[in-house]
Amino acid sequence: MIKRSLLLCFMFMAMTLSAAQPDEPLRRSLSLPKQKSTVYELLNRIGELSGYNFIYDSKITDNDRKVKMAAGAYTLRNAIFYVLGSDDFTLKVVDRYILIDKKQEPHTFIAATQPLSKNDSLTYLYISGTVFDKANNIPVSDCTVSIDGTSIGTVANADGRFTLKLPPALHESTLHISHIGYESRQIPLALLSGSQRTVYLNQRIVPLQEVIVRMVNPRKIVQEAVEFRNRNYPSQPSLLTTFYREGIERKQELLYLSEAIFKVFKPAYSSESDDQMKLLKMRKITNQANRDTLVLKMKAGPDASLLLDLMKHIPDFMEIDDTNPFNYTKIDMVTYDSRLAHVVAFEPKKEVEEPYYRGKLYIDAVNSALLRAEFEVDPLHINDAASLFIVKRGKDVLIRPQQVVYSVTYKEWNGKYYINHLRGDLYFKMKTKRQFFYSPMHIFFESATCKIDTADVKPFPRSERLPTRKIFADTQFTYDNAFWGDFNIILPRESLIEAIDKIAPKAEASEE
Repeated sequence: MIKRSLLLCFMFMAMTLSAAQPDEPLRRSLSLPKQKSTVYELLNRIGELSGYNFIYDSKITDNDRKVKMAAGAYTLRNAIFYVLGSDDFTLKVVDRYILIDKKQEPHTFIAATQPLSKNDSLTYLYISGTVFDKANNIPVSDCTVSIDGTSIGTVANADGRFTLKLPPALHESTLHISHIGYESRQIPLALLSGSQRTVYLNQRIVPLQEVIVRMVNPRKIVQEAVEFRNRNYPSQPSLLTTFYREGIERKQELLYLSEAIFKVFKPAYSSESDDQMKLLKMRKITNQANRDTLVLKMKAGPDASLLLDLMKHIPDFMEIDDTNPFNYTKIDMVTYDSRLAHVVAFEPKKEVEEPYYRGKLYIDAVNSALLRAEFEVDPLHINDAASLFIVKRGKDVLIRPQQVVYSVTYKEWNGKYYINHLRGDLYFKMKTKRQFFYSPMHIFFESATCKIDTADVKPFPRSERLPTRKIFADTQFTYDNAFWGDFNIILPRESLIEAIDKIAPKAEASEE
């Protein structure tokens, strides 16, 4: 049986600029063959030959444009301009990166006459970008994006997009981007401020010489992840500043969306005490045009986000004993932040007829820390799990679950691993008894840790604790626009932004 329904940054690096002559690397010579390819592919080729990575806004470079390149010797600067089809760009070299930007038209400086707003009084640094797979030019979702030397960070959305709002004291820091199976990137913030940037990650192929060839028992790998929990996860209480989002979509139309900032008190991972949540602020949009059709509500979303901390609440698929109903298989090895990780797949045994989970666990090959988990309710028995996920529905409503999927990631900070990002996606088909056809329904929730505090951490007074097992959509709140302006959040995916725009004018009624 599924145990309790699961429905539920780093060392400081000073920025080192190029030498006294910052354009010197741009004068080095490259020998290029005759070729015809896209701007994107040619820039990658030039980067490989020169040893530099490019940072740019893909909207200004027209990556898909075809270019015929004549064979010959080019300076690095001229090769870049040739591929771009113009010298109407500025090139800036920082470390092993080259920033490509459009030249700005000269303009007359006009002194500001209006005082700074409260939110701008600290002159925040805005960092925005999109992360792509360098090999195939597709977005890399759910990347961990953090600031070296701090516990501040966020997560890229499903489109690979991220944004960070940082205090001025961090303007010389380094951005750290990582994802399972990719080489991490550390980029000086000087290259990223000012406009949207595109960052490319290289897939990390594990060479055979890096792998010790030996018999590996996948059950033992999972067992050690639990056995070494007290070594890898906090032994002292911590306080997490967390961004949370949940919503409901029907036929690709947004019915409801809530976002919130929580403080989460987490006892030591070895403690049996429950986590606590304190709601700081909340905002909500309800599609008033479909208010009467909103007959489905999510069961205890915030509580589900707490239960998805798998190393705090060990799930049945990680409890290795004689009664364990799962089969385990070692299927791969990947890298995460230059560390090797085992990939262990698990699934219910064939004789099991209950709605257990199946999925993959990514476990550090050296210290046995769980880095990532991806799992779903076994599709063969998903119909038996409906009651676990639906808490409220109309009396004439029929619901059939189609897929229930979760993902959980952890990140390392100061030698310990903390919950970083989690997401649940629940897909249903729904209809009333008077309707002939079922329509698709999608419930989702996600949470990201934006900041970690470990000094002088104390539990919340009982009067300040959020009742996490109640329906979050029914929570009373007051909307505070100034408050939201100062917080880092996960950007909505593009399709969600479009859905929000359609019902945004109706938001005021649900924010009173």
